[in-house]
Amino acid sequence: MDQPVELLELSIPNTWEELVALKDKLPCSVPEATRYPDDLAFYDLYTKTFSRDQRLQIVKTLIGDNDIKIIRNNFPYLFITQNLLGVQHYCLWSKIGPLSAEIVEAEIKKQFSNKDYFWFENIEITKSIPEIWHCQIFVKEN
Repeated sequence: MDQPVELLELSIPNTWEELVALKDKLPCSVPEATRYPDDLAFYDLYTKTFSRDQRLQIVKTLIGDNDIKIIRNNFPYLFITQNLLGVQHYCLWSKIGPLSAEIVEAEIKKQFSNKDYFWFENIEITKSIPEIWHCQIFVKEN
């Protein structure tokens, strides 16, 4: 029998380094720790308005003919980055299944050369669209 997963609360970082230090905690953080209440309410409304199949089709449309594509997250973790101007949140989507760390790194470096970044994959219960492999990317753009 699987062990229950404990979702974590997070403190709000004030520096890029503090955000990076949360990398191992972010994949299993409670939604309230990453999104503002209004953003979370909007996301919840979106998930109730559109069926899982419709949301899956929306993502497939955004990916288009690509096997792998980095897209700005439509529901970014703005609460956790509120003190960090210039930090952007993206998702890397893969229609070909899970990607190795080396491929993820290469894709990020191709799009964000000379930028600081980190990435992680959410745990299963916090994935919005588990049918398409994806990971979260945070980029320090300034």
